[in-house]
Amino acid sequence: MLNNQVVNVSALDLLKGLSPSTVAAVITDPPFFVGIGRGEHEGGFGSDPWSEISTLEETVKWTVPHAAEVKRVLRPGGGCVVMGGSQSLAAWELAAARVGLSWMAELMVLWNTGKPRARSFGSLSTSIRWYIKPGARHAFNATGEARSIYSNVLVCKKVPLDRREHPAQKPVELTNFLVTLLTNEDDLVVDPFCGAGTTLVSAAGTGRRWVGGDTDENAVAVAARRTRHPEFEETNPIYLWINNRLVPVEA
Repeated sequence: MLNNQVVNVSALDLLKGLSPSTVAAVITDPPFFVGIGRGEHEGGFGSDPWSEISTLEETVKWTVPHAAEVKRVLRPGGGCVVMGGSQSLAAWELAAARVGLSWMAELMVLWNTGKPRARSFGSLSTSIRWYIKPGARHAFNATGEARSIYSNVLVCKKVPLDRREHPAQKPVELTNFLVTLLTNEDDLVVDPFCGAGTTLVSAAGTGRRWVGGDTDENAVAVAARRTRHPEFEETNPIYLWINNRLVPVEA
């Protein structure tokens, strides 16, 4: 079985290679299937230049087998955490219901830096959906001495453009929060759409086991390099928005 490795394979093939009920959490940022708003691609559903998928129905059809494999590999109570846009998350919502993953919570990430776009809104937020595999109590590690987390709104910085090694690269402090909140040390964390490997870096840096995959060979090389030295990663503060104020998340 794969352990602490990142491989150049499709998400479906990676998940099919994992043993049933062995994964504590799948934490991932799957394809959005929307245009990126640059060059001749003006944005909108189905205008992703790297995909032939062009409708919500096709996205649901593509997502269902991935969600089914996620459910198979998760242990009872294990979490499936999906970051995305409204279109891709709509597909995951339907797919999760069809395969029997239970909805747990929705988080919103507010970026305190953003870039305005011509003829569009600036990208100032990202939604996160959390599902679990039924059958056991889920892991939920509140920070510090708190027994609950009194907000589902996180505030953090985007990775600066000059430091990004992948177009959709997320900040390490965000994945640190998700990994440590929903898993325990030595648990197995999987990211089947790992990109530059930020989720894997967080798992490696916090004592979790990890497995990742991506079809982009260059991204896999970046992820492999970053996971070898998670201690080199720069992090910024991350906050919860509680009662109209920012409250730092404890490490």
